[in-house]
Order: sequence, then structure tokens, then C-alpha cells
Amino acid sequence: MAFTNTPPPVIQQGWVRALVLFIVYIGIYFLTGAIAGAVWALRNAGTPVETIIHDPTLNALVLVVSGVLAIATTLLFRRFIDRQPVFSMGFAWKGHQRDAWAGFLLGPVLLGIGSLVLFSLHAISWTDTRLDAGAIATGLVLFLFTALSEELVFRGYILNNLLSSLDKWPALGASALLFTLTHLGNAHLHPIALVNLLAGGLLLGINYIYTRNLWFSLFFHFSWNFFQGAVLGYEVSGFGLESIWHMERKGDELLTGGAFGFEGSVVATGLLVLGLVFGGYRRWWDKK
Repeated sequence: MAFTNTPPPVIQQGWVRALVLFIVYIGIYFLTGAIAGAVWALRNAGTPVETIIHDPTLNALVLVVSGVLAIATTLLFRRFIDRQPVFSMGFAWKGHQRDAWAGFLLGPVLLGIGSLVLFSLHAISWTDTRLDAGAIATGLVLFLFTALSEELVFRGYILNNLLSSLDKWPALGASALLFTLTHLGNAHLHPIALVNLLAGGLLLGINYIYTRNLWFSLFFHFSWNFFQGAVLGYEVSGFGLESIWHMERKGDELLTGGAFGFEGSVVATGLLVLGLVFGGYRRWWDKK
């Protein structure tokens, strides 16, 4: 969809607009974390700092609040800095239903294959099943906010603006790198996890560089996080919460991902690379 008769952006260069929002986004996240952490420390006087930092309730609160602020900030940037309609970030639904379904199914398919590989190697097992409606609802809300906020920021705004300044492949690479950098403060981060975060950023953006549409990445991001954390029992980028299946890790951390979750596993590396190859081939085939 073309958007005409709009005034020029306040900041002319797209890459500068992308960088400014990225800096603001980082500021929002750390300011929210600092304020919430200080309040938490006052309410739990005498609790070790390490315990407070890794408190799952605090981390969930920070993710939701910073996510809401990031969404609002990104929409304001699009409207008043870019001077473009919010819809132009990639919300067109007509003609993109197949992308949405492909994104939603890709998450559990990749996780299912990876988990079966790890199970067959006796690297993981499931010790218990627990249906907790509150925990499932928490996972739904948390991962919906995470997917929406991060996709709006990194694909709908940053990648969108980088594409106005760079060719599609450098723009995709730069957006994936910025996406990876935001996870440097995550608990239990290690080199394989960094590689997988970069590959995940590329996979989330590969559909966008061809379609300028967010539905694939939104649905994939949500289903990947939800099925990984709330269903299968992995930590999600170092963040743990109650899940339907309770997992026990028995293998090498390079295989299982350790406390960072499946995103820290070399099995995930292979699957994400296969996803990138498939995504690139699919877009190339659709353009033939």
C-alpha cells in the first residue's frame, strides 16, 4: 500500500531515525529495570541483590512495562518523527494471512524437531506435567507484549527505516545485530546464544525485507517464545517461568542450551540456519 501526500520526516536519514529509536529503546528498558529494581529492593529489604536481579516476577514486570512504553514510543516516532501513518509499518492483513500462519507454525515446528533431537540423545527429559491456568495466561500476556514490542521496534521501525538508507541485506544484518545487542544483559548468556540471537534476528526480518509486513515475524516471535517457555519448559533467553511440561537437562550445555534455554543450543543454531535458507528460498520462489 502506498502512502502519499505526507510531509518529509523530521530527521531525513532513515538510518539516523533507526539509531535514535534504538538508543531511546535501550534507555526505556534500563530505566524501567532500574526503577523497578529499586522499588523491589525497598520492598524486600535484606534480600541479596543477585536474588532480586533474577526474580522472575520482577523480570516479567519489567518486560511488560518496558514493552508498553516501547510500543507507545515507536508509534509516536512513526507518526511525528517519520511523519508516516502507523499502518505503514507493516500491518496490512489482506494477502499476508499465509505469512502469519507460516510464522505461527514455524515456532513449534523448529522447537519440536529440536526437542525430539535432544530427547533422542538423552540430553533432556520431562519429569512432570502441570496445567496451571494462571501460568499459561501469564505466558500468553508476557510473550504477546514481548513479540509486539520487539517486532514494532526492530522490524516495523528500525528495519523499515534502514531499508530507506541501505540495500536490503545490509539493512537486515544491521537490524539483526541491534536486536542481538539488546540481549547482552540477559542472564546465562554465552557465545552460542549470541550466534543464535543473531540468526534469530535475521530469520525474523527476512520476510520483512521482501514484504514490508510484520505478521510473519509477529506470529513467529510469539509462538517461538510461548511454546519454548510456557509449554516445553525451556528458559527463554535466560528467563524462566512456570510451564506445562517441567524439563530436566542431562546433557552438555552446548546441546541443551543450559540455563539460557533452547536458544543457547547448537541444535537451535542448525535449525535457525535451515529456517533462514527456507525463508530466503521461499521469498525467492514467490518472486519468480
